[in-house]
Amino acid sequence: MGNGWKSWITGKALPLCVWTLFLAVILRSLTADALRMLREGASLESLLLLARGGLAGAFMVLLATAYLTRIRAAERAQGFWERIFPLLVFLASLAGAGLLQSRPGSPRFYLAGAGLLLAPLGLVLSIWSVWHLRSSFSIMAEARRTVVSGPYRYVRHPLYLGEILTLLGVCLMIGTGTALLFWALISGSQLARARIEEKKLSRTLSDYEAYRRKTPFIFPDFLGGSR
Repeated sequence: MGNGWKSWITGKALPLCVWTLFLAVILRSLTADALRMLREGASLESLLLLARGGLAGAFMVLLATAYLTRIRAAERAQGFWERIFPLLVFLASLAGAGLLQSRPGSPRFYLAGAGLLLAPLGLVLSIWSVWHLRSSFSIMAEARRTVVSGPYRYVRHPLYLGEILTLLGVCLMIGTGTALLFWALISGSQLARARIEEKKLSRTLSDYEAYRRKTPFIFPDFLGGSR
């Protein structure tokens, strides 16, 4: 019974509180952007920022739902690289992006424009990916089932690709060298997470290795993705 309660708290209640906190921060920012747009008038930039905020909120709601409905892991995360490292990367990406946005630079127009487009596109891909993961989603490296639907038909890690694109968009809008260096470090860490997960999935799930051999790693074949 004690283990059951511990599993419920760490696997459902605690993540739900975290997602709720993030959602509250996003909604506060979204409200401020909406009020600013009402005062200053609508523009393409303000509309894209509102779209980004709305998509980020939907992403957090979907993550919370995934945690509440996910199935039992066939093999749980163990050790530093499967348990602690993914959490550190996740928290560092959120905290770092928030800190950098509080100290924006003066990006060139085309870089800011590219960022405004990339961030919503990355969030759409992330939402699509989590929608198909749903009951198999986890931040730590845990094995549940092999997902081959939706974007997982084209690449093995579309969620990481979506997050990388979203963060790149945010960093381009910030427009500093520090922001781009942060993006490179987090992106490299995300790819390392993906490789750690793959080792666990190949070891645990009987059908994953066949899926891995026929599906590109993170970029679709027409973009020259590697396996």
